Amino acid sequence: MKFGASTWLWTSPFTGDQIALLENIAALGFDFVELPVEEPSHIPVATLKPVLAHLGLEVVICAAVTAGRDMSAESSAARRQAFDYFESCLALAEGLGASCVVGPLYAPVGKARLGTESLRCAQWERSVASLSQLAQTAGNCGVRLGLEPLNRFETDMINNVADAQRFLQQVASPYLGISLDSFHMNIEETDFRRAVVSAGELLIHLQVSDSHRGVPGDGNSDWAGLRDGLGAIGYRGKIGIESFSPDASSLAEAVCIWRRFAESQDDFARDGLAFLRRWWAGA
Repeated sequence: MKFGASTWLWTSPFTGDQIALLENIAALGFDFVELPVEEPSHIPVATLKPVLAHLGLEVVICAAVTAGRDMSAESSAARRQAFDYFESCLALAEGLGASCVVGPLYAPVGKARLGTESLRCAQWERSVASLSQLAQTAGNCGVRLGLEPLNRFETDMINNVADAQRFLQQVASPYLGISLDSFHMNIEETDFRRAVVSAGELLIHLQVSDSHRGVPGDGNSDWAGLRDGLGAIGYRGKIGIESFSPDASSLAEAVCIWRRFAESQDDFARDGLAFLRRWWAGA
């Protein structure tokens, strides 16, 4: 199993001049880094590719799906703007050798709920059509897309594996799979093992923190069920720690990180990785 960490654990936004952070992530013992793309121009492939290769860090690209990146928007111009952003994420993934681009690709985080079922259905259908097109682009890049369910406080569109499966059935592309996050699962799934087994071969990536977004192993998440589910499907993807730093003020406010979970973010990462290695080994 390969374990990684998101740069969001330390900073926001990540930019190409933060080479020291990548060196630190490698020195902490991680196998890969998750690079959130808040602004595509912040991540220069020509600069970062040799650095990542030298450090032995593989890459996962994480989409930052904000209000201006809405694949479900009624406006065709807005959907085009979103598509351009996701194409940039795919280009970065292809350039850096990442196998997947993950995130809530269907609609922005925190998008207001629509008032009627007919409006919600129309939004869903637009998102399906948009992701069908984007999946073709992903296939051309040799990259898979991972659709991430979010908890009910962040979206009303895709909250759990069952929602994601219904969406994927309508898109019907081998380049679109599921990316799970244990924090959201702890809110929306009633059984970690069952959720993972249900996702099956569609599961292409897994992000983890604990139930309170804190250090893995310090909360009340069902780690045994999660490991059993991953073992049952023969999961051989990656597992990345995703949490956030209270020092990244705008992002901390958006995700309600008001206090520290460890003395330092390095301690968070180090302790989380140590737990994950013990957990995966069954210790």
